[in-house]
Amino acid sequence: MDNQSTWRIRIRSLKELNSLKLFLGTFLVYVFFNNGLYWDSASERTRYVQIKAIVEDNVLYIDRFVPTFLRNDMWDLVLAPSGHFYPNKPPGLTFLGVPVLFITKVLGIPYPLDGIILISLTCVFTSATVTLLYLLCVNSLGMSEKTGLLVSSIYGFATFAFPHAVTLYANSFSAFFVLSAVYFLISRNKDEDVKNQMIRYLLSGTLAGYLLLLDYSNVVFFLPFIGYILFRENRRLVFSFILPAILWLLVLLTYHYVCFGSPFVTTYTYAIYPKNAFDWSYSRPLHLGLLRFLLTPRRGLFFYSSVLLFSIPGFILMIRDSQDRKEGILFLSIFLIILFFFAPLAYSSGYVFGSRRLDPVLPLLCIPIGRILTDPRKIFFGEYLQNNSIVKKYGVYAFWTVFSLLTFVSIAVNGLGALTNVHPTNVEYLDYNLRLLFAGQIHSFVWNISPLLGFAIILPAIILISSTLYKVYQKPLSTLNLRSP
Repeated sequence: MDNQSTWRIRIRSLKELNSLKLFLGTFLVYVFFNNGLYWDSASERTRYVQIKAIVEDNVLYIDRFVPTFLRNDMWDLVLAPSGHFYPNKPPGLTFLGVPVLFITKVLGIPYPLDGIILISLTCVFTSATVTLLYLLCVNSLGMSEKTGLLVSSIYGFATFAFPHAVTLYANSFSAFFVLSAVYFLISRNKDEDVKNQMIRYLLSGTLAGYLLLLDYSNVVFFLPFIGYILFRENRRLVFSFILPAILWLLVLLTYHYVCFGSPFVTTYTYAIYPKNAFDWSYSRPLHLGLLRFLLTPRRGLFFYSSVLLFSIPGFILMIRDSQDRKEGILFLSIFLIILFFFAPLAYSSGYVFGSRRLDPVLPLLCIPIGRILTDPRKIFFGEYLQNNSIVKKYGVYAFWTVFSLLTFVSIAVNGLGALTNVHPTNVEYLDYNLRLLFAGQIHSFVWNISPLLGFAIILPAIILISSTLYKVYQKPLSTLNLRSP
């Protein structure tokens, strides 16, 4: 075997090793921050009891839990015409959680430990999203190992994904299925035949279709997905993508029929709460909605994750590059569709740290940052600025200074939410979380059991992530401007 072949095998093994270490390290960090049963969200409790009802009683309704466990959660319940109670959410998260509670039942793990293990399912899926983002950047988008690791680390620790990884919300799961669908959609080979292309579409459509079971609003993802296939790929095979999604839609309609007697209703049709309790109308002025989702301390994307500001020039670079243009348009269109879909909505999604509505698009917002990291000088648009002597001498250092500062601030802010309370009951979220921190109210389950156990979990995580970053960053940062071979 020649040296070149040996080198390629070594690089491939390095990618696989980095993927494993990144997944394990991220998962252990999330487990350390697992809030346990600090369930301040009725949405989480109703999902949990429906999973228990399926595992223990073989039924979908949750009647026996309403008088006790859910006595204060009527806002998140629906009363079907049959007289049974159900959660007011689609069943996708419930279906994913059934195997977890089934295993805890077989092993005899009682409440509340079974609930804590169930929340760890979100940690698994978010860690998988981090790892998949790394593989997408390196294998499909041609970024270097360094850039891929940095981009995936930003997503995992400097965005809402961090605090939401310790909750039982469907939005974190949606992020995994969106990124997985995108991965198979754009990961093509030059010599790919029609059969392999069809298989890739089927896989992408299967993953995208499950989004319908996680949240009704996820239907908007299909517009950019199908548009990408029609304009980029073999449009004759678009039905290979749509067919498995239709099958998942039939599963959802069947759930509606079994629970509510008609397939053409939603879980919100028979809501118990008064009609004026939650304003689901599109009555908020668009400019105020955009301000709320992007800049305000209540929900603002760039307030909680200021490092994502670099996504803006990153998108510009991707769209200007003929190699990345269609992928850049795909990612940007997905983000804008979600943003404009929720911005005018009067309801602000309850008390939650940051905006869970934007969780599914966060991985796609981190990818353009990788294009900036490929060559930081490109952030200075125009040949004149890029060739300016001052920019050449100080520009890259200035970029890394600002980038590092915003990354650190973003990690600190989202880590604060994960460590204290992801469901603040005060609109001044950061102030509320800081008061909890200074009062010593840490919502880390393992830390509250034993600080020694907390160190036993967090230290290996730090070692895994640090060693991975160290091995690929032994060369100077200037090598970041190199794409992978």
